Amino acid sequence: MKIQTFSENEWLYPDTVITKPNNAVKLESARGANISFQILTDKEITKDEKVSIKWEAPSNIDLKFTVYQLLPARVEENSAPKVYTTLDYDSVSHFVTRRAPFYVYDVTRNIDDGCLKPGRAAFYVRVFVPENCQLGEYELKLNIAFSDCSFNVDVLLKVYKAAVPALGSSVFNMINWLNLKSIAKVHNLEHGSAAFWEAVQRYLENQIDMRNNHIMLPSGIPVRDETGRVVDFNFDDAIRLGNMALKAGFKYIYGGFVARFKEWNQKEHYLLWDRDVSVVTFEAYRQLKLYFEKLWDIVNKNNWKNHYMQCLVDEPQFPNSEHYRILSGICRKFMPGVKINDPVESTDLEGAVDIWVVKQSVYEKHISKYQALQSLGEEIWIYTCGFPAGYVMNRVMDLPLLVSRLPMWMCYLYDAKGFLHWGYNVYNEKPFESTCYFHGDPEKLFPPGNAFVVYPGNNEPWYSVRGHLQRAGAEDFELLHQLGLRNKEKAREIISRICTSFEDYKSSAEDFAAVRSELLQELEKYN
Repeated sequence: MKIQTFSENEWLYPDTVITKPNNAVKLESARGANISFQILTDKEITKDEKVSIKWEAPSNIDLKFTVYQLLPARVEENSAPKVYTTLDYDSVSHFVTRRAPFYVYDVTRNIDDGCLKPGRAAFYVRVFVPENCQLGEYELKLNIAFSDCSFNVDVLLKVYKAAVPALGSSVFNMINWLNLKSIAKVHNLEHGSAAFWEAVQRYLENQIDMRNNHIMLPSGIPVRDETGRVVDFNFDDAIRLGNMALKAGFKYIYGGFVARFKEWNQKEHYLLWDRDVSVVTFEAYRQLKLYFEKLWDIVNKNNWKNHYMQCLVDEPQFPNSEHYRILSGICRKFMPGVKINDPVESTDLEGAVDIWVVKQSVYEKHISKYQALQSLGEEIWIYTCGFPAGYVMNRVMDLPLLVSRLPMWMCYLYDAKGFLHWGYNVYNEKPFESTCYFHGDPEKLFPPGNAFVVYPGNNEPWYSVRGHLQRAGAEDFELLHQLGLRNKEKAREIISRICTSFEDYKSSAEDFAAVRSELLQELEKYN
């Protein structure tokens, strides 16, 4: 049986040819961090097959090993040059990795049952190095045995002095929106049942493991009288999820959105639950008073005040910035002292928002204004979403894998304190075969994988390879921050050798490994 090891930072495919057979890998890691690699074999599994996984490691090192089975997912269309997707390969051949449709190893399936699913035998290997690990080089051995054959991989692990802090002490913030309806649908669970909330708990655990420390709660559901008039709001799901999230280790919970524009270039925002009620009308004020007063009472009764922020509108634009300011004032009147945190596409919201979460392309388009805001002490985060498509860094399946990791390097470069992505677990009917999210118009599919970063397993999430890289990027930010405290120019110089903007980056796993190694070596100079 032939095997070959590969970097965690490069895509593998079911038809990848083993050109350099080897059974050894060299890894470098900070303490408190994860380091991973991939294994491809030429063994074909024709039916569910038992597998045995064993590690040999020195007794003086307490590493945590996880081996996942790599499974393929299908990219049905390529990312388009500007927005959505395309079947015109010639227009995107200069930046996509392959011509769609194709399969790529993006699924890392838990092997808790000790069995492999049919297909080519391929693995994603993750090693967690605890913060108290002694420095030095360690020789490890991984043995994977099938019913008729086995192989070993010799792992040389170098542990550096630098340490990534535990999530509770992190300086970097991250949120991927959790979708409760999607959990119920994809796992065929009754919303609100015991089995449903057990599945939600496993998704929360995955989010924490991915280094997400913020989470958005569901918005309140209007309660209407017999005439249809809104007389109350139901926050039961928000209360339950909020308490579960704080218990799981999340730093902040957010109240969900309450309004949005109908057209991006119009001045009005409307209530989410009454789409013809403008937020500047008396009726909107009446309903928002009910909403925010009840929600603020919930925040106080549940002792959430030190861990709570409020979201108002998803992506307020320049034309509707004035309406956003009015809505923000109403919120602050009934939720005194609350922080407002929103993804925004406007620079005209001074004083109305506390944490500006700015799309990567919008930040760079208006960089002088956002940097002026930062100079005044405003907190900026970065987000990526379905738009823009094209070559710009976005966490999708037909761009180089490194663009799932490098946005966090850009966050450090731009002094952004956090990262957001909307698509954590939103799926089409067949999540493994249809990865371009369908949002009602077959001509407007979202780029492949944009809507999710985990796959639905057995009432639990399975990491995508992109999800592992997103976690790695959050760990990288902590190390860049530590170097920056001592030598900011050096930290920025190291970043510049792999990326200088969201559209100017190197995608080579080999180049990235050299730059990351230098980061670890630079940190060796300091206590």
